[in-house]
Amino acid sequence: MLADNWHATERAQLDALAARGARVETADIRSAEDLDRLLADRPARVYLLAAQASRPLSERDPDYTEETNVTGARRVAERVAAAGGPPLVYASSLHVYGSELRGEIRADHPYGAQGDLAHLSKVYAEQCLAIYARRHGFDLALLRLGIVYGPSAVEHDRPESQTVVDKFRRLAVAGEELTLDDGGRATIGVVHVDDVARILLDAPAEAGVAAANVAAEAVTVADVAALARGHQPSGGAAFSFASPYTYRHRLAGYLRR
Repeated sequence: MLADNWHATERAQLDALAARGARVETADIRSAEDLDRLLADRPARVYLLAAQASRPLSERDPDYTEETNVTGARRVAERVAAAGGPPLVYASSLHVYGSELRGEIRADHPYGAQGDLAHLSKVYAEQCLAIYARRHGFDLALLRLGIVYGPSAVEHDRPESQTVVDKFRRLAVAGEELTLDDGGRATIGVVHVDDVARILLDAPAEAGVAAANVAAEAVTVADVAALARGHQPSGGAAFSFASPYTYRHRLAGYLRR
């Protein structure tokens, strides 16, 4: 079963999945009644991917961002606990570590300073979900995703909702300029959507509360731009992410197609 409030996604984008047998529901994690309705079927596992993830949108609509990412996460934790505690998998972000990083970043690295409400809310959600998981005894996997790229059933057309990888790929194909903030020196973790889906479906891999990084590689934004243009990247990522998973997709292969 898949559920969405259709704030950033069009219902018709899931028609192909529904035609293949997926049950698609309209629901909002800000509503306890909606959550109780979804959980009434006693799912074997709950995936919390619902979020307002865009930095620009968080600045334009901070109330919706906080209501969804903060209050919504707490309501999911409450209703999962009330439903008997099916395992919960939360799609968090590598941004919880902040930006001033060096070396190999492991899952036990402390939280870092945040620059926008969308990513700040991930820190709150992780801690809130962990409180409820420990208090009520359900398993919780906190999967800190890198920037997800690649074709999927649901893709966003709005520029503020597109990740830098797919945005640069589309701009390069169209022959348009790729704008690099600060020369593209920022380091990011990236992961293909197929790898993310496989890892999510296998989680939680252990009992209790556990966190893990989901990033196949760390690159600079300038490297992403170079690969999108068909050039050789210069490298120079300031840090990397330790991850317990194996990955089948690499950025170079995707951008050079």
